[in-house]
Amino acid sequence: MKKWLIFMVALLSAMAANATSISNSRKANLMALPPFERACVLIRHYETLHSVKHWPTIAYGHVVKNGENYKKRQYSHAEADRILRKDLSDLCAYYRSYGSDSLLLACLAYNVGSGRIHKSSLLKKLKSGDRDIYREYTSFSRYKGKRHSGLYRRRWMELELFFCP
Repeated sequence: MKKWLIFMVALLSAMAANATSISNSRKANLMALPPFERACVLIRHYETLHSVKHWPTIAYGHVVKNGENYKKRQYSHAEADRILRKDLSDLCAYYRSYGSDSLLLACLAYNVGSGRIHKSSLLKKLKSGDRDIYREYTSFSRYKGKRHSGLYRRRWMELELFFCP
């Protein structure tokens, strides 16, 4: 019995060490990607591939606007990825005047919309040159008035991956 217990402890220790190395490996692989690709991976991770019942939201969170030629149907991962990349590149171009923060603002706008960002203290701080934006940025992690831990984690990851203080 004692040998079996020692074997199990050794096995669990090896599994924990392997899980840590896999986690570090994933982080290293993510950081090896160009910033735009990192943003696509992050958005795909947090957004679901929307089904027909979520219309007018399609793909990975694209909201169909008047005049857009999208059909009410299920989109494949490849089609959804093309829509995501187009939307994200349009948002990056829109926020290009913010320099290195354009991708950070584009990721936020992809999730909450550009309108909410334009009225925010976050944009006012960035315009004034104040780089202490952690509190303002993570304030976009509320859902129905309450702090949402998944949204907070998403904001924290976006800051870690794309913000250079």
